Amino acid sequence: MTFLEYYLQILLFTAALPLGFGLLVGICNKAFCALVGTGWGRPILLALHALLTPLREFAHLVAVTLTLHRVGDFCLLNLHDPEGELGFVEHSYNRRNPIAVFGNYLFAVLPAALLLVLSMLVISLCFRGAFAGLSRSVVALVETEAGFGEYARLAFGFLPAMFRDATTSLLGKAIGAIFLLLLSLGAYISLDDLLGGLGGLFYYALGALLFAGVTALFDARARRLILTDFRTFATGLAALFIVVLVFAVMALAIGAVIFVLRTLLGDGSRALVPHENARYDDRYDYRY
Repeated sequence: MTFLEYYLQILLFTAALPLGFGLLVGICNKAFCALVGTGWGRPILLALHALLTPLREFAHLVAVTLTLHRVGDFCLLNLHDPEGELGFVEHSYNRRNPIAVFGNYLFAVLPAALLLVLSMLVISLCFRGAFAGLSRSVVALVETEAGFGEYARLAFGFLPAMFRDATTSLLGKAIGAIFLLLLSLGAYISLDDLLGGLGGLFYYALGALLFAGVTALFDARARRLILTDFRTFATGLAALFIVVLVFAVMALAIGAVIFVLRTLLGDGSRALVPHENARYDDRYDYRY
């Protein structure tokens, strides 16, 4: 294995895969909001985002605080903004500080990470035994030195295994499915936030390059073990994101039904896309 292959696999397992899934969930979220629209669909959107927006804005706030940004103002939830801006975090940072620049990348991904953790908690409580089964399957793949395709099949098979093998009652699974449907609408990565965090993504890639360079000095067996650990992490993350993505698609189907009903009932209101806003000025310079 060449050094370039080694490095690219690290980036694939730790950055490219979660970013890709997060953006796909974001597309479903935007489409859902556009389909539900305003009129009698507006209370549905507000009810959903009244629960999700504070979580996402709290994660934004944590991200900028941890990475030395200056917080100007923030709002975890505002249901009465005329432009549909349900929440925001105003922050500024020193663009000469690599940690602060990395904070823009963390700003983009931390809300999705928080909603994924909550989804994992729901699965653990409402689909008991699902993660234990996934863990056993991953260990078996590691022992047999399986290829990438086997890990991918395991990740895609996690959702049906949840409903098939979990020891929870049918009612518990139904409650879990409802919560997952709700959380799926918030476990996304905003394209605008990600574009604003490209500088931070560059620093992440640079850190991964440094890690790859140091660990490349180890023997081939040690590098294989490192990649196995990353592949194991990526399998669990992909399995969780696939569950979230499937439920986001289900929410999108529900949104399509609402759109048809609005159209048939003559609700001619325009589409409303509730949004969050990250306000920052990268020219800000700290005065020490």
